[in-house]
Amino acid sequence: MRKLHLLLFTLFVSGCATIGIYEFDKRFGHSDHNNRQINQITQSQKQHFSEVIKPIIDNRCVVCHGCFDAPCQLKLETPLGLERGASKVKVYDGSRLSTIKPTGFIENNSNIDYWRAEGFFPVLNERSQTKAANLEASVFYQMLALKKAHPLPDTPLLDESFDLGLDRRQQCPTIEEFQRYQQKTPLAGMPYGLPGLDDSEHNLLTDWLAQGAYNYIDNQLTVDEQLMVDRWEAFLNNDNLKNQLVARYLYEHLYLANLYFDENAHRYFTLVRSRTPVGQPIEPIISRRPYDEPNVDRVYYRLTLNTNTVIAKRHMPYRFDNDKLTRYQELFMMPNYQVTQLPSYEIESASNPFKTFKDLPVKSRYQFLLDEAQFTIMNFIKGPVCRGQIALNVINDHFWVFFTDPENIELYHIDQFLATQTDHLTLPAATSDGLLSILNWHDYAKRQQAYLNDRQAYILSLEDTPKNDLDLDLIWQGNGNPNAALTIFRHFDSASVLKGPIGDNPKTTWVIDYPLMERIHYLLVAGFDVYGDVSHQLKTRLYMDFLRLEGESNFIALLPKKDRKPTFESWYQNTNNAISGYSYGNESAEIPQSNINYQTANTKIELQTLLSQHVSQSITDKVSITDDIKTQPLLAKLAKMKGKTLTLLPQTSILRVHGNNNSSYYTLIKNSSHSNVAHLFLEDKRRVPERDTLTVAKGIVGTYPNAFFDVSDQQLAQFVDSLHNMTNNSDYQRLKDNFAIRRTDNNFWQYADQLHTWYQKHQPLDYGLLDFNRLENK
Repeated sequence: MRKLHLLLFTLFVSGCATIGIYEFDKRFGHSDHNNRQINQITQSQKQHFSEVIKPIIDNRCVVCHGCFDAPCQLKLETPLGLERGASKVKVYDGSRLSTIKPTGFIENNSNIDYWRAEGFFPVLNERSQTKAANLEASVFYQMLALKKAHPLPDTPLLDESFDLGLDRRQQCPTIEEFQRYQQKTPLAGMPYGLPGLDDSEHNLLTDWLAQGAYNYIDNQLTVDEQLMVDRWEAFLNNDNLKNQLVARYLYEHLYLANLYFDENAHRYFTLVRSRTPVGQPIEPIISRRPYDEPNVDRVYYRLTLNTNTVIAKRHMPYRFDNDKLTRYQELFMMPNYQVTQLPSYEIESASNPFKTFKDLPVKSRYQFLLDEAQFTIMNFIKGPVCRGQIALNVINDHFWVFFTDPENIELYHIDQFLATQTDHLTLPAATSDGLLSILNWHDYAKRQQAYLNDRQAYILSLEDTPKNDLDLDLIWQGNGNPNAALTIFRHFDSASVLKGPIGDNPKTTWVIDYPLMERIHYLLVAGFDVYGDVSHQLKTRLYMDFLRLEGESNFIALLPKKDRKPTFESWYQNTNNAISGYSYGNESAEIPQSNINYQTANTKIELQTLLSQHVSQSITDKVSITDDIKTQPLLAKLAKMKGKTLTLLPQTSILRVHGNNNSSYYTLIKNSSHSNVAHLFLEDKRRVPERDTLTVAKGIVGTYPNAFFDVSDQQLAQFVDSLHNMTNNSDYQRLKDNFAIRRTDNNFWQYADQLHTWYQKHQPLDYGLLDFNRLENK
């Protein structure tokens, strides 16, 4: 059998070198997806695909080809993506002058003819269905065969011919273009820039492709799952106007979620808008944004089983069980309020949640967001906006987030104040795309300034109320909910959000209230169009400056008056007062004096510590990814690393420490310091490397690892000492020579498989396949 594979491989690779489009048509017929007979699949083939083929594709292909940023838009987390094929158009293009059609909704549009008309080309054979044609006319096979013929060079590092950058020029050859591709880039077979498949994996995929690349999606629900779907769809599609408005609010916040009924089942559902009511097959309404005009008389909210492979970079689990349904009824159905008319989908109002959902109780909306605050913020981190350094340099590398208490809304009548501010809280999505629309930018700045001025005046007006103290009572303690505090880590071109205040005291901290939390969601998640033009992306990035400053200023307001401006200025050094055209520091000084009884000179650190203690009853025993480190001297020593030495490390590194039949995994998170994060470009000019810090976390943090390390218990001390003693790139190279599993390592896939197995076992709810596109070549 192996000789046959080698013979087929030799014939097909050499033959493809001389075959053009006309020759393909002559030999195998015209390309037409209807030639594929993927519905004629036996039970044994279904089992073989699910148990043998799909795991290979997942663990060798999806780890690079998943989600919006899959190379050539070849999304392999679903068989539909394999059938759709690839495209030469990039989704993430910071220089795009006009919007493009949405292409990320393959799950909602399985019409392959539609995708062919949109420029997607096949990677499987769509000509005559013979074994020879199924291999020779398949880009998928040819890429594997090219790697088999030209494996990675036997060197620790790849040379400059391998373009591994995030924004690398993508080469997306059709089968007719493959001759030139393999002649020009013989080392560019798949998996790209990684070791090839072993003989067993390669032969299994070859046989499967030769047999027609049959695939199978199991979308059958269990009895219990169907009961839960029925309950939820009955609630979400009640004819009552109150229910309809609540359902729209829930959908616009949960449409990216992986909803689960039972955390032990590892089965996820997606909430979609449908043209069809309950009891009929779902007809998804496909749109750029969740609040775009649906063009139907009535929107129905339906649950569909998410059969895609779970990938960590987009995995946002959200509990959706009976207890959650009861909670929604408490929040939205029990309060006494009326909905007499449903809001429109016109962009000016639909993009502004303070207008659209004005009839829903503000406290209920805020408590809904707080209940799963990590998920709410994670939408910003893992949603379509956050891809690349430009999208993320609006935040610091490490900061904590706390929240105002929802009880404040009724205590201080904040809902009445917000009702006067809807126009000031308009978001950029309300204006059209196009380069000229950026001229509207100053209007947003004026609206934001007007909102802050009015808010300041409102706060000052509360001085005569019975409870007007500016103290920790304003901060939500969580009442046992570990979402009471969050930590956000920026990893240069990706980010993570975790429960609890993690790591050493950070440079900055945010305090988020309801209007800020809602605007973050509608700016960076619901209102962000990944297919939009450069002006849309720029407006979104610049408006986020406002929101970051607002969150930071809420924290600063709790400091003594004398420390507010110095603290603010220490966070924004060398800005020349260019923070979106104005400074919040002076405004914070007008807020009444804090009633917190400070005991130290460093009030910022003291306030962060007080806030951590304030929420500690909700966090204790529920978040411990760094507490464990403190009990291990060597790892604790590692976590104390600071300064320029850390510039040699990548943003996130995964460390495996193994002993007697036991392995533990840790993530080394480098926190890069900056003089400020107020500017869009020239980030390297704002770096302050002597202030860099390192967080060591138990388990897997982040979804785009940059480096893998593997040490035994006996080697850990040497590894830690080597890290501490690094002074230059040569030292880092020696460290990796001794302890790293590089992307060129012969044991790379073995390490990756063991990592994913551990991840799934020890962090099952968070688990998804990691993305290997950003592994360094050092």
